[in-house]
Amino acid sequence: MGKAKTWIQIFLILVVVAIGSNIIGNLLDSSEVNWDLPGGQYEILEEYLLNNYTIVNLEDDIEFTDLSILDSDLEGKEIFFTGELHGVKANEELRWKFLKYFKEKTDFKYYLCELGYSHAYFINKYLDTGDLNILEEMYKSLKGTYEWNKDNYNHWRKLYEYNKTLPVDKRIRVVGVDIEHQIDNAYRYLVDVLPEREVPGEIKENVEEIKDILNNYNHSYSSVAVTHSRKLLKDMEEKENIYREYLGDNFTGFKFVNLNVLNTAKAYNRDWNEYQWNNTRDKMIYENFIILLNELPEGKYYGQWGLNHAFQSKEDEVMWFGAHLNSDESKYKGKILTIAYFYDACQRMSTVENRTYSTSELDFIPQIFKVANDLTSSNMNIYKLNSKGSPLFQLPMNSTFTGKALEDKVVDFFQYIVCIKNSKATEPLNDEYN
Repeated sequence: MGKAKTWIQIFLILVVVAIGSNIIGNLLDSSEVNWDLPGGQYEILEEYLLNNYTIVNLEDDIEFTDLSILDSDLEGKEIFFTGELHGVKANEELRWKFLKYFKEKTDFKYYLCELGYSHAYFINKYLDTGDLNILEEMYKSLKGTYEWNKDNYNHWRKLYEYNKTLPVDKRIRVVGVDIEHQIDNAYRYLVDVLPEREVPGEIKENVEEIKDILNNYNHSYSSVAVTHSRKLLKDMEEKENIYREYLGDNFTGFKFVNLNVLNTAKAYNRDWNEYQWNNTRDKMIYENFIILLNELPEGKYYGQWGLNHAFQSKEDEVMWFGAHLNSDESKYKGKILTIAYFYDACQRMSTVENRTYSTSELDFIPQIFKVANDLTSSNMNIYKLNSKGSPLFQLPMNSTFTGKALEDKVVDFFQYIVCIKNSKATEPLNDEYN
């Protein structure tokens, strides 16, 4: 196998559609994943898989004996990704287990989330206070997206309780590095951080207009907000000292959110081309991360993202967030661990028009993994792809856009796979915050 020119085909068929004011990010409801291996090599890979897996026990969140398969890969790593296809109930169960595992084993500090800075601000505010009104108000803007589901909403409630068991200096903080897809929430943040004292006269008109925009906001009002954010950034540049003195510790975040309102408008003004959209958005995410990295004390990161965002290598023409983090220019090159999720006979919550939802079938697993997985008689297994002598070191990754073989190998994109079988879909919130 050392020099075998074996081709892998993984058709993830991933389409990321904008998550704007009322536009949602989406994945196709049906995906096909085929690993096309020459005769005789299925047996080699099957044998390898059956010798390099453990059954995931969702009830074990203390000892983590089932995840000890990961332990040898933790040293020297600083960013830990799990990658999902949105809308599946098992996603949150795994997310919670991996969060506790990585906290226990690596003491990561930051919860790196596929959310904007404004969302992270309100989640952290909820984690500090326990005030559910903060969480509920934030989630209103997320209706119509995959995030608007009972499992993810309750995830934050569990994190609040979990954080209370940790020393104050060990508690997990949420970091949002995505663009501001929900511009109404961005403006809610801008209003929330305004000091109660009188606004300096030189900036009063621009600051008061922020409140007017939020008070009159509807989805057709986004262009007004974008125009005002552009004006605010210009004013902040010209009158930086006044804004700094007025906003205090919130100056950087205030500027950052306005910048990402503009980033959102820029990203959505692109033609609807998969390559353009993904390159634009993920580069913005990486640049946002670098900006915040310079503001945050040192610490490790864990996050569960849409699968492709966590790919550590360039895919065809797309540099995903994980690939930027693992590039030569990044201090995190070689310091990332990625776990991909595959799905067998699952269901997912799918988004449809008018901010409503439906349930669809999801089969997203290579046949060789399905065959091996069935032999385990378990609904959830984790497979280590990078053991010594693994055939996966020699198997080229294929583009999820075109299917063509890439130079980089599968393990250059992700190092572990969790196979999930027979999971139900998550349920939309339906305005039921309980």
